[in-house]
Amino acid sequence: MTPQLAAITLNLIPGLGPVKIKRLMEFFGSAELVLEAPAETLVLIPQIGPDLAYNITNWRNITNAEKELELANLSHAKVTTLFDEDYPEALRHMSDPPIVLYSWGNWIDRDQKNSVAVVGSRMATHYGRLCTKQFSYHLAEAGCTIISGLARGIDTEAHHSAIEAQGRTIAIIGAGLNRLYPQENKDLANLIADGHGAVLSEFPMNQPPSKTTFPMRNRIVSGWAQATLVVEAPNKSGALITARMAAEMGKSVYAIPGPIDRHSSDGCHDLIRDGATLVTRPFDIIEDMHWGCKTDDLPLFTPPSSSKIGKPPITDEDSQILKTIKQGFNTIDGLCTALGAPAHLVTGKLAQLQIQGYVTPDAGGFFHCNS
Repeated sequence: MTPQLAAITLNLIPGLGPVKIKRLMEFFGSAELVLEAPAETLVLIPQIGPDLAYNITNWRNITNAEKELELANLSHAKVTTLFDEDYPEALRHMSDPPIVLYSWGNWIDRDQKNSVAVVGSRMATHYGRLCTKQFSYHLAEAGCTIISGLARGIDTEAHHSAIEAQGRTIAIIGAGLNRLYPQENKDLANLIADGHGAVLSEFPMNQPPSKTTFPMRNRIVSGWAQATLVVEAPNKSGALITARMAAEMGKSVYAIPGPIDRHSSDGCHDLIRDGATLVTRPFDIIEDMHWGCKTDDLPLFTPPSSSKIGKPPITDEDSQILKTIKQGFNTIDGLCTALGAPAHLVTGKLAQLQIQGYVTPDAGGFFHCNS
């Protein structure tokens, strides 16, 4: 048996995750020797009890690596193992690297250098989607690869925005490729794989999503990306798990602040209080990561000479809002009264102007213009 087939076989054994597989390979010296080990020796390994030892010694009856490769081939998926040269280096050095990766599309060296995980709530608000679009688009346009989990909400917006910027994006899912979740993002997955990056999973082709697969997916997101950005997340969000995993790996974590009366941003505020870096512009991340110093790594990025680099031109409606703020109507209620516009429209415009750098919020609910 080749190391690749042995890796696929180990990955198919129920109850045997990446941490245990790595521990077994370190003990026995190779994946092939793990499969040939007797049960009485396997139970000596920490966390390998009698039931799991039985599954490992009985691998010929409960796994079929050749059939798994056929499933991958039928789905036009590539299979990469930890023993292959083109295995992503960013993952190879993790403490618990996925032993097998199934993928559509491809990854390139650049995807592992200036890469940003953009994560957040599945129940994204308009503000969260707007922030995601602004950050993901401009980061991808600058040459950064956007990493996310293909979930609803923030993840979906992040992938779409990277593609719109003609950039690259990597989607890491919490199920087998044949059980893509959510199914509504099948077209998005195809679009990513068609020249914009890769969709990948560590799970066997037909494995369904579960409560355990998503945290496992999150560790790959944080392990791949050089920096993690949490756009919008309530407390107990999966995005916070990704952020804390990234912090434990010694990687940079960034968070976008939200309105203090919205629970949808409570997680971001907690992260900022715990030491994550507050960001309000895509360039904040590029500057903090020192990526702007090497324009070869960011082919579309020009190091800025002012805070307005990369800002789109404002519309007549935006100009009217800025003019009204300068006249002293510098609260949401004041703007609504002066403009005769509903609060949800004014709030959305203010959020966009804030992200673009034209407006800054002050204490007490006031806003001021930056120029």
